[in-house]
Amino acid sequence: MKNLINIKFISGISILSLFVFLFMKTMTIANEESYETGNKKILIDKNSLSDDAPGLNNKYGKWINTDKQFNIEDLKGKVVLIEFWTFGCYNCTNTLPYLNRWYEKYRSDEFEMIGVHCPEFDNERNFDNVKRSVEELGIKYPVLTDNEFSVWKEYEVNAWPTIFLIDKKGEIRYKKVGEGKYDKTEQMIKELLGESNSNGN
Repeated sequence: MKNLINIKFISGISILSLFVFLFMKTMTIANEESYETGNKKILIDKNSLSDDAPGLNNKYGKWINTDKQFNIEDLKGKVVLIEFWTFGCYNCTNTLPYLNRWYEKYRSDEFEMIGVHCPEFDNERNFDNVKRSVEELGIKYPVLTDNEFSVWKEYEVNAWPTIFLIDKKGEIRYKKVGEGKYDKTEQMIKELLGESNSNGN
């Protein structure tokens, strides 16, 4: 009889633990999905980021495909896609055809794309290697090297690749980690391009 009671007690604890685990998992998933508040679609990992996009501050970083330095303040009035990547990452190279296509399709006075290259391995720290990879991969948009991970830390990135979409007011509105959901990301680009800018125009 005692054994039967013990088995029932242990089973009850196991079921309770399972429910707690599933509840916590649901909360985590809910926290990682995009959601809407008012007219504004806000994005993934909503608790880890402020609305305002951090800068692109890396005094040691070098730019590729541009002769100027970009900063978020100067890009207000545009929708900005920022992707954190590294050329040795298989998942990153899988996303690049989509990014290249979006850049060709949407580049304009209202849209800018920036790649932030953050190395995983030592050979990815070499500027010449990065520049050569940018050319070989057909990347035409500006790329900033971030060997010190200063921009990475400002955006609280945890994995390659990570995509952010910033609206015309300079606020983060979307975050995508990893491959996939390309249709959803492109739809968000279109939605943000359709919004009025910070001056209400």
